[in-house]
Amino acid sequence: MTGQSTRNVALVGSKEVIESFIGVVSRTWPNSKTQVDQTSKAICHVVETGSGTQVVLWEAIHWRIGKVSKPMTQDMRVLRRMRSSCGIDLVLFCITARISQSEDFVRCYDEVYAKECQRKIPVALVATGLEWAGGNMHGWWEKNKDSMFHLGLAFDVHACITTLRSHDNPCIQEQINISQTRVEALLQIQDLTQQLSHDPICSDQSLEHSGGIPCVPEMISGIYEASLQTRTVVIVGGSGAGKSSIINAIAGEMRAEISSDADTCARECQGFLAELKPGIITELWDTTGWDESLVIEKVARHVQRLVKTRGVDLLLFCVRAGDRVKSHVERFKRKIQPIYGKETTVALVVTGLEDENDMDAWWRNNKGDPVFYELLMDAHACVTTAARSTNPLHQERFRQSLHRLRELVHRPNLSSLSFYELTHECAVIFLIGSTGCGKSQFISTLIGIPEDEAGVGYGLKPRTHRFKAFKFSDSNKSSNSETPVILVDTPGFDNSDPKLTDENICNSMSVWLHEMYKRDITVAGILYLHHATGPPVTAHLLPFVEIYGESVYSRVSLVATMQDDDVDHQEVPNSSHPGDLDQLVSKGAKTFVYKNTPESARELCWYVTKDTDIPRAEHLKRLVSELSQELPNPAEGWNADGADLERLANEHLELLRRIRERSTNDEEAAEFLEQCRLVRRQMADVLAQRGQGTSRLVERVKCCLRTY
Repeated sequence: MTGQSTRNVALVGSKEVIESFIGVVSRTWPNSKTQVDQTSKAICHVVETGSGTQVVLWEAIHWRIGKVSKPMTQDMRVLRRMRSSCGIDLVLFCITARISQSEDFVRCYDEVYAKECQRKIPVALVATGLEWAGGNMHGWWEKNKDSMFHLGLAFDVHACITTLRSHDNPCIQEQINISQTRVEALLQIQDLTQQLSHDPICSDQSLEHSGGIPCVPEMISGIYEASLQTRTVVIVGGSGAGKSSIINAIAGEMRAEISSDADTCARECQGFLAELKPGIITELWDTTGWDESLVIEKVARHVQRLVKTRGVDLLLFCVRAGDRVKSHVERFKRKIQPIYGKETTVALVVTGLEDENDMDAWWRNNKGDPVFYELLMDAHACVTTAARSTNPLHQERFRQSLHRLRELVHRPNLSSLSFYELTHECAVIFLIGSTGCGKSQFISTLIGIPEDEAGVGYGLKPRTHRFKAFKFSDSNKSSNSETPVILVDTPGFDNSDPKLTDENICNSMSVWLHEMYKRDITVAGILYLHHATGPPVTAHLLPFVEIYGESVYSRVSLVATMQDDDVDHQEVPNSSHPGDLDQLVSKGAKTFVYKNTPESARELCWYVTKDTDIPRAEHLKRLVSELSQELPNPAEGWNADGADLERLANEHLELLRRIRERSTNDEEAAEFLEQCRLVRRQMADVLAQRGQGTSRLVERVKCCLRTY
């Protein structure tokens, strides 16, 4: 069952889920055949897709949930035998959506894909059991993809489906039909780095007949939607903080009953729907206000249920400016914060500021208070909810508040991007360094976003607990204007969090780099920020060396951050403990000083991104080297072609380096550039002789030649 027209897919999952997935495949292609491979003794399902391609689904790993969740040795042997004999074109994890972030699944993924397959084979996820999601099965992926990636679970393609055979509810039956279409698309898709499209919506007629599909019993009757996208926003806070007023302000009409300080009307968790943008439905959940007489445990249970059943996109923590702020913040940190941990986007909303000329001054004056040091938040809003005030100044401040609140609700991840939004056109810059060295402050200064959105901390504990990507759009054009610049903020080394050891941070960095390499996204540069008295450590760069080799040191910028009273100094402060700095410089790293100004940050960003062609050429050279090592039979003529490709890739890289070194001579640089184009055409001609579909590496090299 091998051949150029055959694609081998290794299925990984519990026996029950794999069988239900195969059921969908069988209903999509009734002529599919099931047989037992005599060599590996594994069950396989042969599907003739009708497009000239035969897909063979191998039941490679029967993963068991619980105490024996680790794949059995016999199953791992099947996987290894497949790799050595017929090859694996795709690893397909089949799971139920509810266990997507369980320790068992993370362990299985790590054993099968990260360790055994070394993240080199395309990987897909099929999430089943999503018939409860109304008309928006894809919404499950949107709400969980970043949290899964943070756990090291990365996928090139996904499908959110139901494996039910049929159902009396017309809307659920529609999801069954959509699921079959998705499975068909999944098994035939060629470019596995592109995700499947959004789910089609259910028709209004089917919703009318079905009365909606409630996800949780507590949902208000009839509020379920069939939109392309939904967002879940939960509002918590003390009694009289203005939670209901915020809901009414966001929705633009009276939705929630407003209570006074002494009388809390919102005695239960209530949900309201608002279509703030076309095609995007926002669920606004109002919770009971807590005070001295009402324990906060009840609110915590409501929030925990919503986190588990709905998935919370944004949590708004509301406090009214005044003497009780500290007590409410302490209660929030003790009871609510442990529920969502570090995965949910959280914003602090301070109300009651209608009499302040500059409402945001409240945060600038209070953010340094120790009570906020361990508050995990991503943004803040200083507002007024005095919608009924006749004071013209109050009305203007309410309009400003309304804009800020809706901005918070509209933006899915605030200023940060999902990993899946990165493309090979991006110039990616990693920021690394010890805790408190100023990485997040650098991003805030460069991009111009609030410090809390960038993750700037004010205490001794780290504020950046996970990798975050930010897009830099330079209106002054100090960087390469044709290339999107992405800055990746990383957790600080040498921090006090036992879960964020240097080893764990490097492992997470390796996940990012492996997945970027697989998608042909190059690292344009690495900014290693450090204090003058705290020099960089070579070991922190090992994940980059593992992927890109020793040449990556030339992309490292050792940035000495300066204290505010030192910014007038022009020279780099001397370090009494050189550490690994001299060693890194000898390997090609450059030294800089950052003066805590936007101009200094833009200058550094420009330096890193001005020669993005060289990192891309190095990436292309490595791809060609891998291709030469995996060449087929010498009789097919690949040996000579492989040598030619390696020679041309080296020549291409050397020409680009000459252009950088002699950029002052425009005529000579233009000559080298023309030679570069000629070399690229020669490489394309060599690959064109191989035809289409020779191997994934061949197609990746072709793609790089077209797009780099």
